Amino acid sequence: MEQRNAILTDTLKRKNAVLEGINRIFREALTAPSVEALGQVCLRVAEDVTGAAFSFMGEVNDASGRLEDVAISERGWAAFTADDPRWPDGKLPIGLHVNGLHGRVILDDASLITNDPGNHPDRIGTPPGHPPLASFLGVPLRHDGRPIGLIALANREGGFREEDREAVEELAPAIVQALRSKRGEDALRESEQIRRLSLELVPAMLWRTGPKGENLTSNHQWTAFTGQPDAPDVSEFSWLDAIHPDDTAGVEEAYRRSYDTGVPMELPYRIRQHCGGYRWFMVRQVPVRDDQGRIAQWFGAATDVHDLRMLEERQRVLVGELQHRVRNILTVVRSVFARTAESGDSLEEVADHFRGRLDALARAQVIVTQTASQDVDLENLVRDELLSVGVSDGRGLTLEGPDVALRPMAAEALGLAVHELSINAVKYGAFKFPDATVRIHWSVDTDEENRRHLMFKWVERGVPALSIRPSCQGFGSELIEEALPYRLGAQTKLEFRGGGVHCTIVLPLADEAGERR
Repeated sequence: MEQRNAILTDTLKRKNAVLEGINRIFREALTAPSVEALGQVCLRVAEDVTGAAFSFMGEVNDASGRLEDVAISERGWAAFTADDPRWPDGKLPIGLHVNGLHGRVILDDASLITNDPGNHPDRIGTPPGHPPLASFLGVPLRHDGRPIGLIALANREGGFREEDREAVEELAPAIVQALRSKRGEDALRESEQIRRLSLELVPAMLWRTGPKGENLTSNHQWTAFTGQPDAPDVSEFSWLDAIHPDDTAGVEEAYRRSYDTGVPMELPYRIRQHCGGYRWFMVRQVPVRDDQGRIAQWFGAATDVHDLRMLEERQRVLVGELQHRVRNILTVVRSVFARTAESGDSLEEVADHFRGRLDALARAQVIVTQTASQDVDLENLVRDELLSVGVSDGRGLTLEGPDVALRPMAAEALGLAVHELSINAVKYGAFKFPDATVRIHWSVDTDEENRRHLMFKWVERGVPALSIRPSCQGFGSELIEEALPYRLGAQTKLEFRGGGVHCTIVLPLADEAGERR
């Protein structure tokens, strides 16, 4: 009777130890920082219940079919002294062949006790540095009715007993459940963290509300941009304080209509930055319905489209300017053609003059398109016109003046004037005679009202014949004396003197908006 009572007492102690061990495993599972740390807790429990000196836990990799250690007990690490580059200290071995004693446990899906492992038929020895193996207990870990790994214990003083096997077999399901729950929690936590980080990385304000706009959650873009508290309750509309006053009424109406009717919303409006100023956002929200077709929640996003909107606005302005400029150029071309055709010259001469004047306009346009500001450098404009008639720097030519940027309209007209002066100088004036000179110089002056003017002068000297003003006014004279004053508000003076032509043009330097159309 006493022996039976002792056996019952030992059995109860073992059962209590197993139950306490299971409770400990699940308690530790709540706070364990990693699967390996939880695995070490499980091994510590198994060692305490069985009296094993050290232990390890391994799992079969389904892809490779090799065994990978989940954890090695603290006692195991302390006893393991292998100096093997494949298994540096503290790094779990992976890629092990499923053989030897642990392989027999997995392949047979059955527990194994051997207290004489050196003579066991499956004995393959231990790697260098592994502590000597005096006894071995292996118990399979199962999931869905199949072995997925094992827990192996070694070197119990006096050898392992059947009750040790039973204790570890009772622990095994709890160990599998705890490890799988830990992995599931880690995966869920990682997934949630990735989702949260993804929401924060998205360059848009994102939110999710209830069926009537009551706030559930949002990323932090709204607070970062507006400075308002995070996740304001959409249904209370306090967030409208951050909306541009001109947009507020329409925004509130759009949201209320969307919540009342269940219709998705898409609306551009301006939101105030916490540092001041407004930016345009394209805001959309769509309903998510349950199985009965009722709206369960709303998803919304606000994307910054300010730069795109400004580009579109700039494009509209540029298109308008282009249309205006095309009309202006066509008007100039018609005028040039009409005045050229009225000269009474031969058809060949008319074509030649018209082609030269059209080329002068084209050159001005090329210079305009070469800069983002569309400004035209005066010196480049003059040099292009001189080169078009075969004149470059030389003893008879002087160019002087500061950097001056002309708006396109002024550049077109002034370019035509320089072209006419150049053609005249080639045919009749200073460029025809070797000893004659042309001095082209300009300056910028400011009057009493702080308005800037360009003073442009063309002075020919050394022309041997006495220059006489033509009996009839040609295109060049009309352009300089009539068109420039009319179109640009210029003051001009054209003189045909002895020694060559003298031309003075005083041109207001106004913005494009101030130039005469």
